[in-house]
Formats: sequence, structure tokens, C-alpha cells
Amino acid sequence: MNEVLKKEKKILELISELYIFIIIILFPIMVDKTGFFHILECKWNYFVIISSSYISLNVLIILYYLIIKKANYLRYIKLSIVQWTAIAFLGINILSCLTSPFLKSYNLFVGVGRGEGLIVMSLYIIAFLCVSIFAKFKKRHILYFSISSIILNTIAVLQYVGFNPFNMYQEGIGTHNVSFMTTIGNIDFISAMYCILLSVSLAAFIFLNDSKKNNIIYLISIFFGFFILGIIDVTSGKVAFLSLAVLLFPYIVRNNKRLSKFIIVIATILMAYCSNIMLNPEYHYDLGGLGIYFQFNYITLLFIIVCSILIYLAYILYKTDYNIESKKIIKYFYYSIGICIFLGIVGLYFVNFKSGIMYEIHELLHGNFDDDFGTYRIFLWKRTFKLVPQFPILGSGPDSFAIRFMAKYTADIASIGPLTINDTAANVYFTILINLGIVGFISYIAFLFSQIKLGIKYMNKYSKILFIALVCYIIQDFFNLSVVIVSPVYWLLMGLHYSSIKNN
Repeated sequence: MNEVLKKEKKILELISELYIFIIIILFPIMVDKTGFFHILECKWNYFVIISSSYISLNVLIILYYLIIKKANYLRYIKLSIVQWTAIAFLGINILSCLTSPFLKSYNLFVGVGRGEGLIVMSLYIIAFLCVSIFAKFKKRHILYFSISSIILNTIAVLQYVGFNPFNMYQEGIGTHNVSFMTTIGNIDFISAMYCILLSVSLAAFIFLNDSKKNNIIYLISIFFGFFILGIIDVTSGKVAFLSLAVLLFPYIVRNNKRLSKFIIVIATILMAYCSNIMLNPEYHYDLGGLGIYFQFNYITLLFIIVCSILIYLAYILYKTDYNIESKKIIKYFYYSIGICIFLGIVGLYFVNFKSGIMYEIHELLHGNFDDDFGTYRIFLWKRTFKLVPQFPILGSGPDSFAIRFMAKYTADIASIGPLTINDTAANVYFTILINLGIVGFISYIAFLFSQIKLGIKYMNKYSKILFIALVCYIIQDFFNLSVVIVSPVYWLLMGLHYSSIKNN
């Protein structure tokens, strides 16, 4: 590669570096004067402007060097299976949109429900391709996620204790409303964002032998992140983090330093929940004000004692040098988990817990798919699958779920409560199945599978951190939805994960 091409490569790297910084750190806090009321439109506009500018700059630089400098950088680029599956997924989005029976009646380029139409989907994928091809992964990118987490957590904590930074709460929503927090909004979206930001912080603290300064940043992110997660109490986030802990545990216990750090993380999370109990805010509706009533009781004392014991145990373990090389422990651990899950399912089949999630699982195992189960998700999923045969191959177009679901099930929705607009299946994969059909669904799964396969095969100490966050987000997507408030960070995470493998 000659000097001209090296200069072009460097410029493309710098443009990607700026984009990475903006999307991870600045984009999550970008809002306008409307606060929470039009946050989706606000984020949509910001993302379209930022990503269109990023992609356009890449194109202009390539064309400039190609036409003026007679240098063709593209001939040095060899696309991998990950990038080809991304391109295939983009092609299916375009084809599904253009062949949709609703194209003439609805704006599928913008989208009907969440703004996840062809424009945004194309920008997600093309930006991912640009980052995966042109970006050069740097260690500081991992720190960006923790810094972003701390910024969002600071805003959320201020809101929780009665302040209103960025004037997000307007027209009677009230700062005591924890259904909308930070500059993300809906608590499900906050949980989804934290599945990325906190997973990176957790994994970096446990698996990287980083500096004390960076480890402190990771722990601050973890402490305040789980403080907020305890407040919003979103099931999809809890399931994702619990699943992640189970998957990672055999890799953690093989090394004394990892296990020591893991115990410190557990102590940090417990102290985050303890701090919320001690803070004890209470909103007085009659006075229209928020009061903070600090308390210190037996429960908080127990938390502190347990955390102190855990920290001492972590210190002892850190000084006790061991490293288990055998991979059999991992295999046997997963066998044990499989057996425990099987026995748990058998137990839940025979034991009726009468209420709660265990009761719902018991009933589902007996074929009772009650609409109320899964916080309304069973209602959505049952009816979602009935829509598949109508447009099975390419679906009905990007972000067209609401058109079909509401047209068919408006009466069903009204019969169980106030009429709401259901524009997704509360499951990213099922929503794609309706919007893009079986072909689009298979294409997206192939795209994810190719990344997971690549991540496992060529894992290094930095790609491991991003891979863990990727897996956590993929799990929570089974109970959540794609939205432009969060998805740009997710697609960037995938691009960075690829880059971290390519550049190391």
C-alpha cells in the first residue's frame, strides 16, 4: 500500500473515530426542548443526521482519492462472511420495503411504529459496515462505554432525588416518575442500553488487567448503573444479566484474580441496592414535592456486613494464586447447568407456586398460554405468529408490524384494557419475522450467528469484552424491541467487536 492510500486509510480511521465517540458518549444524551414527549423523534433526527454525515464523508473521501489521486483503496478491502450477511440483510430490507403491499398507503421509509423504517435500518447496517471496515479499534473505546454509563447514571440519580437536568420532565410528568429516566426515556430502553454499557464495564473490570484509574471508572459505572436498574426493575435486563453471569461463571472461577474481582462486583451491586434503601425518597402528591428520608435499619446493616465480608474474601482470593488450565471444568459446568434447568422444568411442571413468574411457567408447561402472562408478552406472541402466513416470505416491510397487528386485533386489545398501540411484538426476532418475513428473519439470525462464531474463534482480550456485551444485548432482545434511541449504540458495538478482532 503506497503513501497516498495510507493517508486515505488514516483519514477514514479518524472519521470513524469521531463517529464512535459521538454515538457512544454524545448521542445517548442528545435531547431537545420537548424533553420526554418527543424523545423518539428527537433521537431519530439526530441519528439520521449523524450517520448520514458519517457515511457521506466516507463516500466523499473514497471518491476524492479515487478520482483526484487515482488511488483505489477499495481494492484492498476483502469482505468477510459477517459483512456479507449484513449486506444480505440490507438487501432484504430494501426488497421487503419495495414489494410491501402497504408501501403506497404508508411511509415505510420512515416507519409506521417506532421509526424503524428503511431509512434507519439502512443507516444501521451501512454504518456498521463502515465501522467494521474503516475503524481501528483502540483500547479507549471500551472506556467510552463506561463513561457514557456514568453520564447517564448521573442524570438518572439527579432526577431520582428531585432535580430535572435537561428539563426532561414537562407538563405534569413529574420528577418522581421513574417510568421515564435519564435522556433515554422508557425504562425498557434504559435497561436495553445498560445491557451494553454495564456489560462492558463488568467484563472490563473482571477480565482486563487494567489500570487502577480505569478500574475505578468501571466500578463507578457498575455501582450507579445497578442503583438505577434496581429502581426501574425491568425483567428483560435482570434475565439478561443473570444469564450472562451463568454463562461467564466457569471462566471466572478458573482464575483467582477474576474470581476476586467478580466478588467485588457482587459487593458493589449489593451496595447499590443498599444505597437505594438508605436514600428512601418519597413523593408527596398532596404537597407536590419529593422528600428524601434517610434510613439505617437492620436490612441496610446486613447489606453492609455481607459486602464487607465479600470484600475481605475478595482480598484473600486475590492473594491466593491459582489458575485452572483444564477446560473440562467449563464443560462439566455447562452439563450441570443443563441438568439443573431440566430438573427445574420438571419441578415446575409438578409444583404450582400459585402466583408470580414460577406460577406462569408452571401454567405454560401445562399448555395454558394466558394473555396476561409475561407482562402482556404472551398476548402479543400468540397473535404475532398468526400473522406470519399472510406474508411469509418477505413480510410486509420494515416497521410495518403496527399496520397488521392493530388492524386484526384492535378488539382483542380493547377487551383486556385501555386501547394501546402495539407496534412491535416486544421481541426483536418475532417483530423481524413479521416485518421482513422468514427470509429476513433467517438473514438476521445468520448475521448474528456469524458474529458469534467469529467472536468465539478469534477472541482476544479486548474483543472478549465487546463480545460479552453483544451476547447480553442479544439475550435481552428476546423480551424487548429495536428503537433508534438505543439501537445505534448496539450496531456500533457490533462494528467495534468486528474491528477489535480485525485489528488485533
